[in-house]
Amino acid sequence: MKERKEKPLYIKVSEDILEKYRYLEYYSPLPGERELCEIFHTSRPTIRKAIDVLEKDGKIIRLQGKGTFFVGNSSHIAHETNSVIGFYNDVCLQGKDARSKVLLQNVEPATEFIAEKLGIAEGDMVFHLERLRYIDGELYSLTNSFHPTEFCPDLRKIDFTEISLYNTFEEHGIHIAKMRQMLSVKAANAYEAMQLEIEEGEPISVRSCITYDTKERIIEYVEIKTQAYKTMFEITVYK
Repeated sequence: MKERKEKPLYIKVSEDILEKYRYLEYYSPLPGERELCEIFHTSRPTIRKAIDVLEKDGKIIRLQGKGTFFVGNSSHIAHETNSVIGFYNDVCLQGKDARSKVLLQNVEPATEFIAEKLGIAEGDMVFHLERLRYIDGELYSLTNSFHPTEFCPDLRKIDFTEISLYNTFEEHGIHIAKMRQMLSVKAANAYEAMQLEIEEGEPISVRSCITYDTKERIIEYVEIKTQAYKTMFEITVYK
């Protein structure tokens, strides 16, 4: 009878890490190497090898200067959005190509509706960015975002075709903390239908989001419009 070989320690540790953190939400951060060493009572080289295994298996992802993040136990069908890190980063994390076509990039007075969403006075100046967003060359959404100029750098001169707006905020010390979202469905008007390449009156999904930074300031109101049949909204509820 052949003697069954025992699994290497780093393989066991990788399985233990996956078991311990398998209920985390998509793109949740994992503890650092030192803390993982303490949790699993092993050395840093073993932890590094275990993390390498999980990364190769597509369970985690490592971002230089940011840390290690859990990306789930199953492959993503179509596109899954994690809004806290932004469209560009989320698409890139899924191994896809993210691009935009800028339709409007302007500083303008806030309307009554936008002012209410941003918690500012009507007429205060806001940066307005309207883009068509593409995933692997396929049209995904028509996106309009509004930002109080009081908190933001001068964004008018930046080409957002391939640059992340959220990464630009991070570079200027504006750190995204949370987002409130609402999903609704409406009939596309003539302009929306033209941009999304559908017929006027066809259903579209509208995801409205208010984004806060770590100082609890509202730094963005955004409306993301997609063809309704391209939208899947998933909610995980914990006890």
